Amino acid sequence: MIESGAGGRWKRSPKGAAPPSEMNDRLSAVKLLPGEKVKGEAGVRSYDSPRLPRSAAATGILLCTNFRVAFVPARIGEPQVLDAGTAPLGLDEVALSCIERLVAVGSSRSKVLTASSSLKFHPEELVLHCRDLRVLHFLMEPDPRTRQIITLIAQSCRPESPRDLFVFDYALEMSANSASPRYGTEFEDDFSRTRLFESHLDWENELERTEARGWRVSLVNERFEVSASLSKYLVVPRKILDLDIKALSALFTAGRIPCWHWHHAGSNLLRMGTFQSTSYAQRDGLRKLEELVSGGHSRLVIADLGEELPSPADIQQAYSRLRSLCTCELPGAARDGDERWLSSLESTRWLEYVRLCLKKATEVAALLWNQRLTVTLQESDDRDLSCLVASLVQLILDPQSRTLPGFQSLVQKEWVSAGHRFSDRFNLLRTTEREESPVFLLFLDCVWQLLGHHPFSFEFTDTYLLAIRNSTHIPLSGTFLFNCCRDQLRTQQAPCSEPPSPLSLLSNGWPRTGEVVPEEQVVLKGGYFTRKETSCPLPSVWDWSLHYSREQQLQFQNALYTKEAQSPVHNRTAEQCTSPQDDLRPWRSVHLLTKGGLLPAQPLPWKIPSVSRRLAKWSRSLESLLDPEPEPGREPLCPSLSPATLPLPSLPLPAAALALWRGCYLRWERPPPPGTSQAQLGDLWAEVRSLGRRLRSEAPANGPCRPGNRASPIAMDTPGYPKR
Repeated sequence: MIESGAGGRWKRSPKGAAPPSEMNDRLSAVKLLPGEKVKGEAGVRSYDSPRLPRSAAATGILLCTNFRVAFVPARIGEPQVLDAGTAPLGLDEVALSCIERLVAVGSSRSKVLTASSSLKFHPEELVLHCRDLRVLHFLMEPDPRTRQIITLIAQSCRPESPRDLFVFDYALEMSANSASPRYGTEFEDDFSRTRLFESHLDWENELERTEARGWRVSLVNERFEVSASLSKYLVVPRKILDLDIKALSALFTAGRIPCWHWHHAGSNLLRMGTFQSTSYAQRDGLRKLEELVSGGHSRLVIADLGEELPSPADIQQAYSRLRSLCTCELPGAARDGDERWLSSLESTRWLEYVRLCLKKATEVAALLWNQRLTVTLQESDDRDLSCLVASLVQLILDPQSRTLPGFQSLVQKEWVSAGHRFSDRFNLLRTTEREESPVFLLFLDCVWQLLGHHPFSFEFTDTYLLAIRNSTHIPLSGTFLFNCCRDQLRTQQAPCSEPPSPLSLLSNGWPRTGEVVPEEQVVLKGGYFTRKETSCPLPSVWDWSLHYSREQQLQFQNALYTKEAQSPVHNRTAEQCTSPQDDLRPWRSVHLLTKGGLLPAQPLPWKIPSVSRRLAKWSRSLESLLDPEPEPGREPLCPSLSPATLPLPSLPLPAAALALWRGCYLRWERPPPPGTSQAQLGDLWAEVRSLGRRLRSEAPANGPCRPGNRASPIAMDTPGYPKR
């Protein structure tokens, strides 16, 4: 077995035979990560497409570690193509968890391999279908080690438990070393300013930042007794007691009570699960229930996301069709002018689902903009579409969310802390095929569409979004590995060397978490006991300096972004922000947001349509709220919500306004080799940003210059500008 030696180089362990000198030279060019070990190797030939002649295949060896499958070419000193979109892996490397399907091809047959498969024929070719839509082909040499390496890869890419993922070996090795190896510390400030929402203080700071009044951070769910999928810290109305929260949690799916997530201009954004009781209206707690659901406002709008948006099963089906279409083995086969290919792309419905999500987020943003109300996003389990829509709404209205640390904090708050089921949706353990659905990838695609329409409003680039997408199937952090905070705490809790006594578990059956100490005294029913507790803290995905060089991190920075040119968030109090709109004028009114309009509804229960749709008086279309005309002789008190002031798509959003994210879905179009403009991208961006700072510092009286012409030479020629 080959292990990681000093400096992260390959070296042969004493138990194995010494490799040839030529192989030593080739292996010295590849670096192992801390905790990474090579399990096997075999001679292969790698090529990009089966249509190419086999004589064009590159000769080398195929290595299988506990983290990845890597092809090492025979040519010594040949530089490996690396960019921010593929780091920390090369183009001829793939993480084991990223392998979707493994196919062994013989002279007359082929077989899809699993962990328990046995090869009864000699494979001539090995095909790796990857989750990032790449397809890697390897011609197998007539060597006895051929079957061994194939069987090893098939077994290694099917972990049996989260503990089998490489990130735990990586974290243990990193914690054992006093100094963690890093590429650079220039961008660590973005990580330090990222709020992980794992503490009480992060939520308090968010309430203070948005100037939200009448709310408090509750610790009622500290031991996950209210809801196993919610965070330990819940933001609820100040008047609601913790005892009332525990009683009301039984009325919502999985205890997902209405929780505050954001405040804007006198309006509040809440999220909740489906209200599932029809008898609570006759109980004494009706007032407390209304206070909890409405957030203390007299006007409430409930947006039922399950009525108009696709379900997770629909999203998975559309993505499967998109993956089949984009996994193209002939470079150049998908061209912009190929009408047949474009019609096939439309039939996948992926871009249609992107359009629906952007439309719904824009409607919710229009309601929150200076309307002095509560908008509550309702979903069956409040863990998929609610995460997506709530994130897009804040991206549209909050400039802080469009910065690097702000976007990372947004993902932590709306996805990680809110309990999105990353483990089930990405199915890294291959145990939940029915629950698999790339909802988070749909969100990243929506963000990319906004970035393409408004390149001056975002501090990050599409390369940054691609790096986040890669992190979902490369297990080098714990951010996207778990279904909720409770699962993360339980999984990170390292097993003790000695079996715990019955007293070492609390009443809810799982170990107590908190600050990790060697020994801890716990009081239980008047008695004391001492237990030893160890844990394995996993690194955060936002600590980019662990795996990305300075040049690669520079590609995350948008050279066109100007912070001073962004519209302010306008988080005023309710007294300062009154709107002339009369759509929601009746006090104690409850409306349902559906089909672009507002339908009056009874307060309780929310799911019973007691108001006839034929007799209901619809409000005017929400599209008119995007750019309302002021009344004659009266100036609007607050700025209007329009694409000219905020990065939002215009309604109605046509399907033709969306584009395919080629850098994400067409990865077989390889980047330019080193020495081209792609390799010089980091230095160019640093120079552009430096010149921008100098111009702003030398001419402060003129104010910031906001680019207004999107077709300017700078916008079109700057590297990283999203190509349409």
